Amino acid sequence: MNETPDVPALPRRSVLAGTVLLGAAVAVAEIGLAPSKAAAAAPYASDNWRFCVNCFNLVSTDYTATSICPRTSGPHQPMGWTFMLAYNLGPDGIGEDATDQANWRHCFRCASVYWAYSSSRHCPAGGTHAYDNTTGYYAPQYLLLHDVGMPAGTQNLWRFCSKCSALFYNGYAYKDQYGLCPYDNVYGHSAAGYDFALQVSNYDS
Repeated sequence: MNETPDVPALPRRSVLAGTVLLGAAVAVAEIGLAPSKAAAAAPYASDNWRFCVNCFNLVSTDYTATSICPRTSGPHQPMGWTFMLAYNLGPDGIGEDATDQANWRHCFRCASVYWAYSSSRHCPAGGTHAYDNTTGYYAPQYLLLHDVGMPAGTQNLWRFCSKCSALFYNGYAYKDQYGLCPYDNVYGHSAAGYDFALQVSNYDS
């Protein structure tokens, strides 16, 4: 992945415009569920992940009350489908192969998913993203399926942000207005690397 942050001058957009775009994206035809390759390759799966309508990050709904969104400085606002992430509890990198990337972690400070090996892990809570590895046991390491298009039961166009390292949804028409990135506090994550396809566990919003 490109580790050099690209910080273009991005225009701001209104909340109304963002809401209209989001509504168009959420109104996608429902498709049948099928287990993804990543889910089959890992021994565990967590289905508590949602899209935040404000920052566009993938966030854990288990931590919504204590999460921090860079756009509002308050809790994330989950919306749309629920996603399932495959994970393991082994050493860094275990389970990674040609189509599954390892080393994705849950930030216990802001509740977003981020790539732990990035050198630009800017967290809206201040400092860098971090996961809880103080328990004496392996923390969940998520495996994300990538560059396979959109298999049945998944949604692709989820991307890595080279500015903050979070996973965000990149499927909107206005490619310079993706949510809000805490790296520079302007609208627009910077997509880099793979195109990730996340398994949908629930299509009800």
